[in-house]
Amino acid sequence: MRFFLLIWFICSGLYVQAQAFFPASYSALRTPSVYDIQASQAKLFQRNHGMIIGLQRGKYTTIEFGGEIHWRKISLTKPRLFATTANMEYNFSDNVIGYKAGVWFKRGRINLTYGANLVYFTDFDKSRFGVAPSIGFRLLGFHLVNSYNFLAGDKELDKVNTLNIALRYYFPIDNAFNWKKKNNDGEKKREKKKKEKSKKKKKREKEKKKKARQKQKNKDNTRKKLFG
Repeated sequence: MRFFLLIWFICSGLYVQAQAFFPASYSALRTPSVYDIQASQAKLFQRNHGMIIGLQRGKYTTIEFGGEIHWRKISLTKPRLFATTANMEYNFSDNVIGYKAGVWFKRGRINLTYGANLVYFTDFDKSRFGVAPSIGFRLLGFHLVNSYNFLAGDKELDKVNTLNIALRYYFPIDNAFNWKKKNNDGEKKREKKKKEKSKKKKKREKEKKKKARQKQKNKDNTRKKLFG
């Protein structure tokens, strides 16, 4: 029970971080002309969730199914994708069930993915748990993942894959697109402070020049009085 609470706690934290990493912004109906103007001044983000189904091969063969949530920044030059995943796998021949929860991400135009999972396996008598780093390749909804399970717990439970490779397919259920304007409130405040600072600097320089002119004028008047 404590292990599942730990998984829930970690996934909740990752979800909050992802929300902060890919913030949602105001979305409304726009005319084509307004849309073109705003599109040139904005970044497009996509958020979706769906189901995954897959087949895992290692020393043993298992089927996988679960769900994922994706946060994607759409860009021609620097796209990125961050995902949280929770799934289960089942080995029918040995009656071993496994649970996984973790994250993976992809940056740039290369479709390589990197991630890690917390894992838990049981045959309803003995159990093992651990962590599984992974590397993969994703294309057109298919995700080929190679991972290694570092496990602790009952070593008698040996019907579990350590090094394994899995092919999964992602079925998106819901998609949402959001525009994030480049000139957000934070940037506007910084720009405003910068302008105010520049104005104050110009004002100080102007006063300094004025004082210098007045000082020079006083010197000239003093010379005139002394030497006529």
